[in-house]
Amino acid sequence: MEDSWHQLQPKTGFVVRLTDRLTDESWQTLTQLYQPVIGPSAAGLFSALFWLPKRSTYKRHATLLALMGLDLAHLYAARIRLEAAGLLTTTVKTNDGLTSFVYELHAPLLPVEFFKDDLLSVQLLGAVGETFYQTLVTACTPQPVVAQDEQDITKNFLEVFHVDGQELSDLPTAITTSRERLPTAKTAPKVTSVPDFDFKLLGDILAHSFVDTQALRGQRQLIMTEHTTYGIDEVAMARYIGEAVDLATNQFDAEQFKRVIAKNFGRPTQVAAATAPAANATSANVKGNSAEQALVKVASTTAPAVFLQAIKQKNGGFVTDGEQRIIRDLVSRQLFPSVVLNLMIYHVLVDEDRPTLNKNLLDTIANDWSKANVNSAAAAIDKIRERQRTARQPRRSSKQRGVTVKETLPEWAKKPSTPVKGTKPVDQAPKLSAEQQAKLAERIAKLKDRSNTGKED
Repeated sequence: MEDSWHQLQPKTGFVVRLTDRLTDESWQTLTQLYQPVIGPSAAGLFSALFWLPKRSTYKRHATLLALMGLDLAHLYAARIRLEAAGLLTTTVKTNDGLTSFVYELHAPLLPVEFFKDDLLSVQLLGAVGETFYQTLVTACTPQPVVAQDEQDITKNFLEVFHVDGQELSDLPTAITTSRERLPTAKTAPKVTSVPDFDFKLLGDILAHSFVDTQALRGQRQLIMTEHTTYGIDEVAMARYIGEAVDLATNQFDAEQFKRVIAKNFGRPTQVAAATAPAANATSANVKGNSAEQALVKVASTTAPAVFLQAIKQKNGGFVTDGEQRIIRDLVSRQLFPSVVLNLMIYHVLVDEDRPTLNKNLLDTIANDWSKANVNSAAAAIDKIRERQRTARQPRRSSKQRGVTVKETLPEWAKKPSTPVKGTKPVDQAPKLSAEQQAKLAERIAKLKDRSNTGKED
């Protein structure tokens, strides 16, 4: 089914399910951390779904539209933002031609986990700015304070409860079977390692610097995200890491790391010579096998951000900060290989001739391609062709829509300007009165008589 708000109708049914327990802290996290990222409409939709009376029974979308004061397009936009943030899972089913949706709500991440998530933290930083971001970190992750004159005398579990060692070594069947049915814990999306990046080489380079490699523990995912997005090699990566380490504390600053890379990427010299033919190797509209092969070859060997920059620079533009965040977001979600992302970028900027990447449009295309399991260049090109065919389809005529158009002509156009052969010319002069007609007849008679006699009065 097409992933579009057009499939929704006010009468379309839905039910709501809860997969997690929500606490007071969950609502605080939703408002303080998620809302700046997803927007107030999406946060409001989450609340509306949660507080619906008898939410497990079928309702129509007209109920949501009335509660939130939104139209279907804006309701759909709010829904996909919840999905992208991991707060909502949407499933659809069709029975006897009737479509219905199931909306599963997920609890927001704990603040600590939120700030550890690259995607969410980058989006929040861009939305609220660095100063307020640091304020939120401090407010949402309070550190326990223990005074110097206090002694921790808290008892542990084994000091209070008697535990049979035999039961621990051979757990009861009721425990093991129930554990198998437990859902997996919700974690941040992982970026798998790719063979063209050598972490061992990176470690060897950093070993000869002042950087404490122990401070980089837990940053493998972030490093892979930046490498995949920008195509950064091991030497440059080591340099960026060095610029993100505080010399006073020797602590690695992940946010500074992202800012350094984004700032350096904005320089024109960052586009590698090998990727410059990205736009030259292809025509404005990809036609023919040779053009497609040239495009796929470049798209397969170029990092998405670099591919984007090559197209923008050829057209005289530049990559915006928002576009960098969009690309990093798509890379980190690990939905598609780089070649598919690059073809998506090419389609939006070149085929559709758009000046910049639009997040809502990219999200719509990405959702559609993800549902269609697009994981290769060939599949991506097929989807692009399908999208182009849909765009070229003519709109329904007025007659097909049941509307009759009545054409009217001005008075002057209803009669021919010159007489048609074999017909009487139309007299355009005003009609004469009976007295005027009599005088005219008398004058004509005199003229005829004078003509016959050759006399004049």
